[in-house]
Amino acid sequence: MMAILEVPPFSWWRQHRARKRAREVSKHVRRLLATHRDIMESDKILAAEKAIAEFDAVRRSSIEEIGEGMDRLDHACAKLFPTSRHAQWREVIEIGLVAAVVAWGGIRTFFLQPFKIPTGSMQPTLYGIHIEPMRPEEKVPILPQRLLEKILFGRSYIEAFCEEDGELAYDDIKGTRPRLGPLEFPKTILTIGGREYSLDVDVVDFRKATEQLDIRPGKTFRRGEPIVRCTVSNGDHIFVDKVSYNFRRPRRGEIFVFETRDLPGTRGEFYIKRLAGVGGDLLQIKEPRLFVNGSLAGESGFLRVMTLKNGYHGYTNPAFGALYLRNADDTFKVEKAHYFALGDNSGNSADSRWFGMVPHENLVGRSMLLYWPFSRRFGLTN
Repeated sequence: MMAILEVPPFSWWRQHRARKRAREVSKHVRRLLATHRDIMESDKILAAEKAIAEFDAVRRSSIEEIGEGMDRLDHACAKLFPTSRHAQWREVIEIGLVAAVVAWGGIRTFFLQPFKIPTGSMQPTLYGIHIEPMRPEEKVPILPQRLLEKILFGRSYIEAFCEEDGELAYDDIKGTRPRLGPLEFPKTILTIGGREYSLDVDVVDFRKATEQLDIRPGKTFRRGEPIVRCTVSNGDHIFVDKVSYNFRRPRRGEIFVFETRDLPGTRGEFYIKRLAGVGGDLLQIKEPRLFVNGSLAGESGFLRVMTLKNGYHGYTNPAFGALYLRNADDTFKVEKAHYFALGDNSGNSADSRWFGMVPHENLVGRSMLLYWPFSRRFGLTN
């Protein structure tokens, strides 16, 4: 009786799958080597190429030999291409950060753009960097409180005491800007009695505050006397809505941001002011009031400035230096597709009274939200 040869069911299919898997493993390790080749040592590159060649020699053999070859290749890869701990989580985090940066770039370009208020031209609606003297009884807080105030309110404390008798000359107030990588740390250097005192504040901002700090050229300081005791607060940080003006015209009374390119006496910077006049408006200032088309400006922002309360001082006619609205009889007619900008701090604002109208193409957007510091001004801007 003839014996019947028994063939294990589907053995050819299992063999085919094993060889296909072996081919994929070989390709994967080759790609891994290509990725790491430029940072690998030459002996490790040779070892990797040898391990791949040995595996290729058996990947068309039996299932058992393919399995053993995979084990040897896996062992070699573990030595040649070590993976760091939590590599998968790190990769997920990296991908997430890259996606967030790309998304923020799109938001910043088309929707919202952050700005820092540089000057006090919009005070007290919005503050730039400002320096205020400390009260005589006020003490510098302990370090934890100072750190908390810096994080929440952008406030830092400066205190310096005279170590030698001496006189302060104007030329003895100098500035320096030490760098640490891309970061700058502006400082003001005072020289009194042959000694230098370093203050953590930009010299431009410090010079603006010398009068209120009672620091003047020719002043004599005695040993042990305080030279300066003050707080320095960062300028307000706002988000600017870059979308609205694509669908509607700017409205009188809004706080808006614009570029100053091609405007007389400016350097192509970004300015933030209140929109006082649109195309066709006739403007006039009779201190402390602003008139639009012969009537008192009725928008809430203007009314707040004209109350002369809570830090507001009304609108002024700048007698010197300005080009427009220099006295109560002057009027100004705004052209079509142009805007007239005024600062809420009218007596200390370089605005359209100096450089004229703002063309529509210079607009960036309207101020929408003050997001830092967490002061009483936090929230929607108007």
